[in-house]
Amino acid sequence: MAEYMKKASKNLQASQELQKQWHDQKAVLIQYQPGQKVCVLEPVAPRALQDKWSGPHIIVEKKGEVTYLVDLGTARSPLRVLHVNRLKPYYDRADLTLLMATDEGREEDSDPLPDLFSSTEQDALVEGVVLTDCLTAEQKGHCINLLGQFSELFSTVPGTTSWCEHTIDIGNSMPVKSKIYRQPDHVRDCIKQEVQKMLELGVVEHSESPWASPVVLVPKPHSKDGKKEMRFWVDYRGLNQVTKTDAHPIPRADELIDTLASAKYLSTFDLTAGYWQIKLSEDAEAKTAFSTIGGHYQFTVMPFGLKNAPATFQRLVNTVLQGFEAFSAAYLDDIAVFSSTWDDHLVHLWKVLEALQKAGLTIKASKCQIGQGKVVYLGHLVGGEQIAPLQGKIQTIIDWVPPTTQTQVRAFLGLTGYYRRIIKNYGSIAAPLNDLTSKKMPKKVFWTASCQKALEELKQAMCTAPVLKSPCYSKKFIVQTDASELGVGQSYHNSILRARINLLLLSAGG
Repeated sequence: MAEYMKKASKNLQASQELQKQWHDQKAVLIQYQPGQKVCVLEPVAPRALQDKWSGPHIIVEKKGEVTYLVDLGTARSPLRVLHVNRLKPYYDRADLTLLMATDEGREEDSDPLPDLFSSTEQDALVEGVVLTDCLTAEQKGHCINLLGQFSELFSTVPGTTSWCEHTIDIGNSMPVKSKIYRQPDHVRDCIKQEVQKMLELGVVEHSESPWASPVVLVPKPHSKDGKKEMRFWVDYRGLNQVTKTDAHPIPRADELIDTLASAKYLSTFDLTAGYWQIKLSEDAEAKTAFSTIGGHYQFTVMPFGLKNAPATFQRLVNTVLQGFEAFSAAYLDDIAVFSSTWDDHLVHLWKVLEALQKAGLTIKASKCQIGQGKVVYLGHLVGGEQIAPLQGKIQTIIDWVPPTTQTQVRAFLGLTGYYRRIIKNYGSIAAPLNDLTSKKMPKKVFWTASCQKALEELKQAMCTAPVLKSPCYSKKFIVQTDASELGVGQSYHNSILRARINLLLLSAGG
């Protein structure tokens, strides 16, 4: 019996070797590199015999001749060793359609892109700084003398700081190459002009990088002479997906606004194309490459649209203003100086301007507000112990037409939600609109009477919103809370002379 078993085993082995030879005739050795995206064949629970492809997942390393360690991105088993037969390459889908960005209701001052179509000579002098009429002749003289000491700071050409540089950490990811978006004929000249301007400024250079991101066109919010003009933007979504996150915090806008509101004298500065004043590391330059019909280019300075650009810039301004936290604040390139007396304000301005000059930064004179009682800061009119929304933003909300898509609903909620601290019961009012943005709802929204009512109530609330006061911490605080099926809310007040002063209104939808 043992002899028969031995012969059967020998015949089985010979048969298997023959079958393998026939099977391997058209076999192709597939290899993957660390960082490459793949799809994984996985069983569908609870059907063990049914499989599906999932992904994309990332190859971490090669473990054996035909096995790979794959990052599945799951909490239960993030890393698994899989056979090559359960893997196949993942290809990013190319978008060949025209991509145009709309910019409805946006303030020109909030646009982070520098205006390169304007002359690089305009507003370059200190005389471009506008001084408020509230200042006396003597105070205006003080300002002119002070600003004259830092005349090199004011320019429409971006400076170059040596205090930091921007790096892009992609780990083991492979280069991302996206195809050029199709552009209409009438905007191709705009792209060529914009690229030529950046080449002349030294902002970009010709590139041979394996990375490539497409160009997006953004309409200017306020075009001159009624002509619709476009601005140049690079779509870095592909690069951002493989970039590791920089966790440096960005300040809370509401806290900065509260800090400025109680000051008697306020000054604000806007850096000239702030992002472009930070150099890229040599390794990062190649990753910022973008393609146009005219060629392949890469940035030499930090461009807009990068995932970690805000964190890098905030780290820079925090370093520049270190030690001046008692009288200065910065939200990215929006720098504010606040003081309770005029003499202190002059000293504070001198310290901040000196720090900016040492860092090699430049300021756009036309965007400065010096020695004012109230200033426009982060979409609010701040000062005189008051906080109010900008009239232009209120008008934009009033003119908003009923949305037809989820994207338009989110845009409206994003704008009104920024001012929710001054709208009583915001969460409850906006609940029908928030429901439209659910993943279970269709992208083309079904507009109901309750949605229209919510839209009108939010518009009315913005028109009648109270002007908030900055908190007085030496007085008693009154806190009111309430809740319903739709949300919760709370309000904060100061009790002054038996009157309640509105400080903050908060609400959240259920």
